[in-house]
Amino acid sequence: MKPAKPPAERAREELDRLGRLWSRERMAHRARFAEERLRRSFAERVARGTALDGLEIEDTEAAPGDRLRLVVSYPKGIDPDDLALRPGAPVLLWWDALEPATSVRAVIARRPGAQLTLVVDADAPDRLFEGSFRLDLEAPEATFDVGGRALARWKEVDGKSPLRALRDTLLAGEEPELERARARRVETFFDGHLNAPQRDAVELALSGRVVSLVHGPPGTGKTRTLTEIVRQAVAAGERVLVCAASHTAVDNLAERLVAASIPLVRLGHPARVAEALEAMTLDAQVDASEEQALARQWSREAAQLRRKAARRSALERDARREMHREAWRLLKDARGHLRGAEKRIFERARVVCATLAGAAESRLDFEHFDRVVLDEATQALDPLALAALRRAPVAVLAGDPRQLPPTVIDPGVASEGLGTTFFERLIDAPFGPEIGRMLLVQHRMHEAIMRFPSEHLYDGRLVAASEVATHRLEDLGVRADATRDAPWIFLDTAGRGWDEERSDDDPSTKNPGEAERVVAEVKRLLRRGVAPRDVAVITPYEAQARVIRGLLVEERREGLEVGTVDGFQGREKEAVVVDLVRSNERGEVGFLADVRRMNVAITRARRFLLVLGDGATLARHSFYAAFLEHAELEEAHLSAWVDDPDDELF
Repeated sequence: MKPAKPPAERAREELDRLGRLWSRERMAHRARFAEERLRRSFAERVARGTALDGLEIEDTEAAPGDRLRLVVSYPKGIDPDDLALRPGAPVLLWWDALEPATSVRAVIARRPGAQLTLVVDADAPDRLFEGSFRLDLEAPEATFDVGGRALARWKEVDGKSPLRALRDTLLAGEEPELERARARRVETFFDGHLNAPQRDAVELALSGRVVSLVHGPPGTGKTRTLTEIVRQAVAAGERVLVCAASHTAVDNLAERLVAASIPLVRLGHPARVAEALEAMTLDAQVDASEEQALARQWSREAAQLRRKAARRSALERDARREMHREAWRLLKDARGHLRGAEKRIFERARVVCATLAGAAESRLDFEHFDRVVLDEATQALDPLALAALRRAPVAVLAGDPRQLPPTVIDPGVASEGLGTTFFERLIDAPFGPEIGRMLLVQHRMHEAIMRFPSEHLYDGRLVAASEVATHRLEDLGVRADATRDAPWIFLDTAGRGWDEERSDDDPSTKNPGEAERVVAEVKRLLRRGVAPRDVAVITPYEAQARVIRGLLVEERREGLEVGTVDGFQGREKEAVVVDLVRSNERGEVGFLADVRRMNVAITRARRFLLVLGDGATLARHSFYAAFLEHAELEEAHLSAWVDDPDDELF
């Protein structure tokens, strides 16, 4: 029998394998963006929300990290909600031709109202400040650079490194070591309302294992549990790095920690984070420092010099050049002052919160952490997870393999392993039960809404907490509806002739007939007295979301939200309308076949859930056939032929 390879060798082979997959996924992203630009004109890309034209800078100032903030206004007629320009998205700013060599790389940072903030490196060309420019989405090169560097750095981990045990578990499949010296006994829980599974998960995380897992199904208090873990670690003298795949998840946890008076720094531009946390961002804390006051003055002087230079004639070339040189000197001095302020802010913080890409920032290279807490670990691609996990020798991974997976666009790469995560492999390992705990008591959904996902995705183990098990919209003062007198309804659109559509220039699917019925059902809810801010419409397809947004403009102004499944993970509303869109004679359900999307969609609702779909199409898939059968058994099935949602209710 051939002897097993040592863990270090197996880990290196795994890093090599991940590196090959990562390179292939990078090429797939580049190809997709290149195809988009070849297949569609710039005007078509603007119409699809992946590009903008006629942008001009209205304001600029120095920002930490040798960057500049550029504030621009959206062109007239643009609805920011219809754009594919999400905070954190990489973009190219260009003029005559969309060529990377002559374009400026930037990151989307703000999208409120009529303004947009872009972040660029401080050495951006002067032309950017002298007229209008265009904007296009760019392949996420910076993200792939982060993952590539992380893989290279993990290859440097040797037998003497503090990361050796973590490396052997993550990359070689070794059972996590139990280091007694790191064990922390929980004498008193800060949160006295934690239930038994949550307390068990906290105690496991602090038991001395180099890796522990928190499996948190929808509504089971995963964020609350992680908050307790971080508070206990900080109380024991640890310094903690808190990370997640998305800004939303980082913010959710950071807000809980701020409420618990934990000193922290939120890495990331203030425009990308929750409004309640803006004051805790590194940028905002630097802005409040004495150093920033002087830096801001110098930035304004630099901007004035640039504007003066732009008004000089071509014959005054030497004067223009000197003005630009002086402007850059002022900005260089401003950035130097800001770096000093950053250092002092980091020294005070016991917790740093960041996305995976933020955790890779060079500003953290000289910071020491005892523990990494990684939320949304089941959405974190391995190379990006490794970028955060290299910051400390102990890791707590939290997530749910039954919710949204990581995004991988190359099917071959996904099937060869990049589509699964460290969390999934560890929880399925022979030692998985020893290092993982599943949270079982959910505090969000009415018991009837919870029942189907519990039975079909969580082995029937979920339990509704008493305070939510029977709660209804009527408890909020909402008027009853005799034809929808249940916590959840499946509205079957079979036979209505509302067929799905897909155009040659848009791969996303829409269903205009079903969209109109969705709008009617939403308005029916609002007439009952549900506040618009308490309602969300969720659909798997961006094209359908655009159609529905266009039909609910006024309601959206009042707080109603319309979005895709991906944008709602980790969130909840009192009432949710889910539109499944698919309706065809072939029984094709597209990417709805990944039932994790359906799980996320139907578990966002607290008190009322309405799902619209074509039962004849959905019944061809075993999961949805079971869903339809469940609706019949629960007397929650309603045909779209039965009534007119526009009828008077009272």
